[in-house]
Amino acid sequence: MSMGFLRIQNLTKRFGEVTAVDRVDLEIRAGEFFTLLGPSGCGKTTTLRMVGGLEKPDDGEIHMAERCLVSPAKGVFVKPERRDMGMVFQSYALWPHMTVFENVAYPLKLRRVRRAEMRERTRAALELVGLGGFEERPATALSGGQQQRVALARALVFSPGVLLLDEPLSNLDARLREEMRRELKALQRRVKVTVLFVTHDQMEALSMSDRVGIMNRGRLEQVGAPEDVYYQPATAFARDFLGKVFALAGKIVETNGEECRVELKDLAAPPMCVRAHRIGESPWATGKEVMVAIRPEQISLAKSAGDCKGNVLPVTLQASQFLGDRYEYTVAVGAESRVLTAPASQPLKPGQQIYLELDPAAITLWPTAQ
Repeated sequence: MSMGFLRIQNLTKRFGEVTAVDRVDLEIRAGEFFTLLGPSGCGKTTTLRMVGGLEKPDDGEIHMAERCLVSPAKGVFVKPERRDMGMVFQSYALWPHMTVFENVAYPLKLRRVRRAEMRERTRAALELVGLGGFEERPATALSGGQQQRVALARALVFSPGVLLLDEPLSNLDARLREEMRRELKALQRRVKVTVLFVTHDQMEALSMSDRVGIMNRGRLEQVGAPEDVYYQPATAFARDFLGKVFALAGKIVETNGEECRVELKDLAAPPMCVRAHRIGESPWATGKEVMVAIRPEQISLAKSAGDCKGNVLPVTLQASQFLGDRYEYTVAVGAESRVLTAPASQPLKPGQQIYLELDPAAITLWPTAQ
């Protein structure tokens, strides 16, 4: 894939004294499924609306291929209908007085496509989303999942260069949302359209995206493949927003530049060996207070210390819950309780001492100021 099919440079948007989008720089590749992920109010939807032409930026530029779509400094603003972009909103925005066919055909009607071609392309779009034969049904007579498919067909019927998706799955129930995640990703691969997807749902972002951009307070905190942003967070916000974190306070007692040993605070355990990438300013200084962090699912549980190959942390198993495919264990780590999971094939009894194995390569090290 070529780099920079959709380029966002220094994009800024203010609403009064509030800076909703703060100097965002981003390049999205042709054919890529790119997701902006973040909490409500972080600026992700405002960014998408500026890309689609529904909001005007205060500063910055947006380019699609070699074409400048918006640049306040140059006086350029291409209208939404001339940007070659399809959009699916959270509410789907279907016209209730129109049939399914009329809803999907509407973008072609605006573009004055001939009637025969309009029929052919509309039916092809409905077949693409699994709604062949639904042409004459009222849009309001469909289920939520079917309405979402109609909105997708309408956005794809004119073969846009970019598909903008603003939390399109949020109104579906959990089971249908999981099904639509798979269908939407498979559809994107078939039509090879470039997608800019906005969501606050971590599962959607991690399971569907080629790359993810994590937004916070109008800025991009980190951009990378789902595995990279999850297991190698670049900022404390990215670390804490994605998934759960098992964190321990400690102090560096030894370092050789590539790895170090961290003595854990208030815990009777051997120092932790850490091989971690640096976060912000280098924390690799003897005597510096740090936080050892690891994803809970990267921790292995054992009945004896001899079964562990990496760092060993003795804990007391307080409670156990059977969840079918796994157990959920509550363990006492010093004066605190933490929750971990283990496969159903690894049953353990509450009250016994067990041992946690923390892989040195899976740990990230953070200054306590973070």
